[in-house]
Formats: sequence, structure tokens, C-alpha cells
Amino acid sequence: MAGFIVDTEQVASLAVDLLKRELVLVATVSRVGADDYKGSGGRTTLRVPVRRTAKTQPTPGDPIDYTAVDEVPVPFDLVHLYDAVRLTDETVTLDIVDFGRQVLEPMVSAVAEGGEGIVADVMNGVVPSFPWTDLTDATKTRDDVLAARELLASADVPSGARYLACSPSVTTALLKIPEFVKANESGSDSALREAIIGRVFSLTVLESSALDPDTAVAYHRSGFAFASLGPALPQGGAAASSAVDGGVALRILYGFDPGILSDIVAISTFAGASLVDADRVVRIGETESS
Repeated sequence: MAGFIVDTEQVASLAVDLLKRELVLVATVSRVGADDYKGSGGRTTLRVPVRRTAKTQPTPGDPIDYTAVDEVPVPFDLVHLYDAVRLTDETVTLDIVDFGRQVLEPMVSAVAEGGEGIVADVMNGVVPSFPWTDLTDATKTRDDVLAARELLASADVPSGARYLACSPSVTTALLKIPEFVKANESGSDSALREAIIGRVFSLTVLESSALDPDTAVAYHRSGFAFASLGPALPQGGAAASSAVDGGVALRILYGFDPGILSDIVAISTFAGASLVDADRVVRIGETESS
């Protein structure tokens, strides 16, 4: 193939689509999109409404009370996630046949892994509510998961969108619980669907090797949030485009460095994650014997 022409707008759109399919942990938490970005200096803030309580009017016609709208600010520190490659004249002319498969997909996977790591770091940083009693004992493991479920229910966490993210060692233990319902093993191009192991006690169970060993985190989608913002487009001569979809934003930059006779491709995003509501998160930590 004698070279190729890159349409950065099409590439940016494809990259976001690929990225969304690569995400696992990020896909299970709330997302702050570019339109909600109000920060500066590498920091943005998500404003979370404070839970409100209904009041009772003692007697029809009595004056009612008004309560001001209250919100809690949740800060995000954003980091610049990127992957960049140089494509020499020889590579572009002689080696690259499928730009999407050979160049774009590996780069998007690298950025996706970085985003997953950001969310996992926040989850790993949650103080454990209690340790595993004994992961080698299916009955005790079952009881620990039930205890986590009860803590979520006692905090009035909505029953929908509850997840249990597990390290591989915990997944192995959970698969021995009789009540565990395995997921449909039909093929899918979604990394999240492939990571979902099944369900137990109203929790959707998924596996992530980015979590610390012997760690499981039970949470509602609103317990964590992920922020993504595409960097500004350059004012120079490089071709560049941004794309945003579902709270995921990327910038694709395509340029040429005459000094080394190489095309330059860079994919990047500003990303951050934060614990939003600790009452909607239960982490089960290491075993009691550790």
C-alpha cells in the first residue's frame, strides 16, 4: 500500500468508539463529560446534590417550609493520558496496511488502560469496611458478600446499577458460591460485557486485574465518577480533531516532522476519577489472616 490519507475527524470518532468498548471499570461509574468541565489548572469539580427529605404538612392550608438547594463539591485532579507514535516514510509506505488495526487500536488500548488505572487507584484507596473472613471457604465468602450487600441496602443505595468489582483471586472464590449466577457466555465486542462474570445477591460482578489482590469493591454507579476532557486543538499546522461520546473525550493529532521524515500520531485526553459518596461504596479488603 503506497501510503494512506488520514481523516482526523473520522479517526477521532472511531477512536472514541473503540475506547468506549475497551473500558471496564470506567463504564460502571458516573461520568463527567466535557460540557460539565468547570475547572482550571488541571482540576475540575463535580457538584453532587445533597440528599433531601420530604416534609409533612400538618394541616391543609398551613404554611410550608422551603429548604435551599445544597450541593457538595467533589474535586477531580486531571492527568494528561496520551500515547504517541512516529511513523517513518518506510513504515507508512511499506508496512502500514490497516491504520485502524495496526496503529489506532493499540494506541486506544493504551489510553483505556490508563483510564482504568485511574479509577482502580481510587477504588484501591477506599478504606476497607471489613476484611475477608476466609476466601478459601465458600460459605464464609458468601456471608462476607451478603454483609457488603446489607451495608449498601442500609445506606438506601438504589438496587439498580450495583456492582461488585473483584480482583482475580476474589473472582475465583466467588465462582464457588452456590448462589452465583454466571453471565451469558455469548461473544461480545464489549470489554465490560466480557469482564462481567455474573451476578450474586443483586450485584453485577466484574473482574479487574487493576484492583489490589484479594480486593472487592461493592458500589453503586454514583459512588464514583470519572472525568474526561479532550485537550485543546493546536493552533499550528498539524491536523487534529476531538470527539466526545458518553462522557469520554479524546483528541487525535496527526502531523509530520521533516527533521526525521516521520508522521506523528498522538491520542490524548485529560482524565481523573474521584470517590463521590463513601456511603455508596463498600470495600472488602485482605483476609483476616493476611
